[in-house]
Amino acid sequence: MCSFVASSPEYMQFNTFVSSIADIDRCANAANLYEVLLEPALLARQGKLSEQRVHELATAALQRGLRPVLVWDILMPERVMKSVCDRIQNWDLTRFAAIRVCDPGVAYWLLIHFPEIPLQLIVETGNHNLESLLGWCEIFSGNLERLVLSIELPEEKLIEYCQALPVACELLGVGQILLFYSPRSLLAEHLAEENFNPDSPLYLEATAAFADNPNRHFPTLETGHGTFMFLDKDQFILDKLDALQAAGLHTVRLDLRHLEQEGDVAVDIERICSKILSDPASLRVNWSRETRAPFFKANRTTALFPRMKSKVTDYRNDACLAEVLAGEGGKYVVFYTRRPFEVSQMKSKSMIMPTGEEIKLPQEVTFRNLNGEQIDTFESEQILVTDWIKKAVPGSLLLGG
Repeated sequence: MCSFVASSPEYMQFNTFVSSIADIDRCANAANLYEVLLEPALLARQGKLSEQRVHELATAALQRGLRPVLVWDILMPERVMKSVCDRIQNWDLTRFAAIRVCDPGVAYWLLIHFPEIPLQLIVETGNHNLESLLGWCEIFSGNLERLVLSIELPEEKLIEYCQALPVACELLGVGQILLFYSPRSLLAEHLAEENFNPDSPLYLEATAAFADNPNRHFPTLETGHGTFMFLDKDQFILDKLDALQAAGLHTVRLDLRHLEQEGDVAVDIERICSKILSDPASLRVNWSRETRAPFFKANRTTALFPRMKSKVTDYRNDACLAEVLAGEGGKYVVFYTRRPFEVSQMKSKSMIMPTGEEIKLPQEVTFRNLNGEQIDTFESEQILVTDWIKKAVPGSLLLGG
């Protein structure tokens, strides 16, 4: 069993993914980069490396004074886990400084079968409160080396967690932002059979667009472990690390896999690490892709909830005459009457939208029954149709005088 001693640099540490000896050499020359991440196709969601290649790169990393970390980030049902665990027991895991896992079942299995190997637990999804993170620290207290935190935590929370957690923390500094993941195959079924090579790991890259915005293309990837869609802009906080460093953030991950060149995934890593230390602002300005940090200052994913909540509850009283069921822009609106009334009772001729906004009905508005007949007196629970009314959406209420 090899022993590993973590260094204590003046600045926080960096790590990155590698796939070649050239990558290893670059990392060995990069400032404050002490750890490399190795992704086998068997164990890693975006992995391409064979077992032999992973072991070769781990040995090369050790020879250059780097910490090789095995990435095992797939989520596995019981059948798959049994098969994979049977195979992994034949690997020489002593070559790795730590194993990085996402599945709690995998973490527990390693705790039982390889208790001497440190764990790095990926808690990027579903673990956004301190109580859950402290819980993982307690469960894996004997082996847990690091928590890989979510980019959806704002800076304020990241600082709090780095100071409160009893283990080292890691955060993505630059890299792709995952929008969507499915364990299903969503690309391969659309490709011609001749495009497949059964002797190599599945790794399909494409772009996808939505019908309502066809000109915006999102990078999409399929491997043997599922399909991934990424934002078309990169996460980038390398120019905002001072407060995190002061709070004790241990490691900043530099994920350059999507910038791969000729099989190398740590291209230009020496310059990037140097720029982080000397001039991170210019690094961002000159980054090869557009950059964002959508959650860093504040996670506003719930900001629209109050606007989404219906404001019409207070209007569901005797003044409410009917409710919009459906409509088609420029053509018609369908109402459902809530009580009997006559057109003469509609003195104000107004509607309340689900957002709380009040709109006026057109002066010439007329109501027809399902036979197309114009009527002025309405029964309860009756379907009425009018010409199109701008802004009328399902849930809007028609008010009396």
